[in-house]
Amino acid sequence: MSPTMPRRRGFAARFAVALGALAIGAATVACSSNDDVAETSPVTTGSGEWPRTVETADGPVTLETQPERIVSTSVTLTGSLLALDAPLVGTGAQPPSSGANSATTEQGLFRQWAEVAAERDVETLYQGEINVERITAAAPDLIIVSASGADSTKDSYDVLSRIAPTLVFDYTDKSWQEITTQLADAIGAEDRATELITEFDTKVDEARAAIAPALAESDEANILTYNSPQDSRIFTAVSAQGQLAERLGLVTAALPEDIENADKGTMAGRADVVPAGVENLSRALPGTVTFIISADESAEERMKTDTLLAETPSVQSGRIYALGFDSFRLDYYSANNVVDRIVDALT
Repeated sequence: MSPTMPRRRGFAARFAVALGALAIGAATVACSSNDDVAETSPVTTGSGEWPRTVETADGPVTLETQPERIVSTSVTLTGSLLALDAPLVGTGAQPPSSGANSATTEQGLFRQWAEVAAERDVETLYQGEINVERITAAAPDLIIVSASGADSTKDSYDVLSRIAPTLVFDYTDKSWQEITTQLADAIGAEDRATELITEFDTKVDEARAAIAPALAESDEANILTYNSPQDSRIFTAVSAQGQLAERLGLVTAALPEDIENADKGTMAGRADVVPAGVENLSRALPGTVTFIISADESAEERMKTDTLLAETPSVQSGRIYALGFDSFRLDYYSANNVVDRIVDALT
């Protein structure tokens, strides 16, 4: 699938096009003989009754029927929808990237599930800036939006909600299981969510037992993106990565108060990620084990030889482990990969 790059247009222009295309989209959905509309992913066997009221980051929203054509404007939430076997017809994507060291493909889809999306003919509607015209043309009966993060299109909520019912979810302070459960409630895929979580719980229990012999009672873990000499990001205990680490028996190291409470700039209001400049990075890594997000083994070597971090406990012990380029945004697919890497590292 080669995405068509969006033309950059003003908000007013996109809004006018969206409204003009609504009638077309509605007519397309209503016409069951339209081959393009009929060819969607199978709808997951749902549970519960419709209409139903869904709790979202913006409050409760009532859906009259089970959705059959979903568009996700959040590439982060797209992975969870795919794992739920949702009838996903289109997704927003990250801006174009290249190279094997990227978490995304050339189409801006996360590598851990890009093949799944291709197999199900999920269309990449745009990369980067939202394209309301292409979302409208996809004729969705439900649109999924993230409340914050680089893939949030919440500013366009009013426009999107004129195309189809639009649900806003906040993934920044939730594990992938929590956000998957919320999405499952919205689309009638509760049974599938239970299967995924039960399967993963079994895997985590086995992994915890496997790595327990390698951990001392005093061990604490640092979790970060390592970008020295630029600002790095520390992932706290409430982040998805922090929650997963603690389920595996790893206590997330606490940050000094002045770093934890520092002005977060663009990340203000988020408790899951804290920026740490190079001048504070050594103090932000008090743990005895360090896991590097969105990185490969080359980052391990760079950190071990970083003179500014020479006195940190994990550098001195050499217990520094990269968790792969798909570890930044956790969903069912990448969380399984991260567990495997942690087990490999500590055993």
